[in-house]
Amino acid sequence: MRTYFTSDQHFGHKNIIQYSKRPFDNVDHMNHVLINNYNSTVGKLDVCYFIGDVGFSNKEEMSKIISNLNGTKILITGNHDRGTVAMREMGFHAVMNGGVLWIAKHRVTMSHCPLYGVKREDTSDMKGVVKGDNWHGEQRSTYKEQYSFTDEGQFHLHGHIHSPNSGKSTKILDRQYDVGVDANNYKPVNISVIESWIAKYGRINSET
Repeated sequence: MRTYFTSDQHFGHKNIIQYSKRPFDNVDHMNHVLINNYNSTVGKLDVCYFIGDVGFSNKEEMSKIISNLNGTKILITGNHDRGTVAMREMGFHAVMNGGVLWIAKHRVTMSHCPLYGVKREDTSDMKGVVKGDNWHGEQRSTYKEQYSFTDEGQFHLHGHIHSPNSGKSTKILDRQYDVGVDANNYKPVNISVIESWIAKYGRINSET
């Protein structure tokens, strides 16, 4: 059994192709590639954490998509996902607002949005931005309470920012890792990659 992390598929979301400059002809093409990439990476006995914003299709269509994805599927809800009951009915084995794992002997938090209070992307020209936002929507109460963790010096896995987002963000910044499909060749990230990142970060900081 292997463990993977992913986020921000946005199944069925036509406009995300333009917004995130995805290399797909249309929604059907995008959905097809994302499903194939997922199933060629995640096996039937594996576990995958979906860290928010899975899709925009109707419930019936989303149920079909999720049922075609391999493995045990755990959802960390994002701001565009439906309620817990609806997401369970669509096929997720567990649904929660956030999670904590121990990876490579380090505490690692998971939430859809980056750590609250830490600069993660350039929000200066984003729609609806509030001055001082470290990432889009940071100061909205629901985002802070449901989709983020406070910075306590931990490592953090998240989505939401669609790195590189035209240069506004990067996949990895300090102790935060964007596991979204846009930042990771439209595929889930193996836990071994996360372990290597944590080990490398520790080496670099012990030398400075």
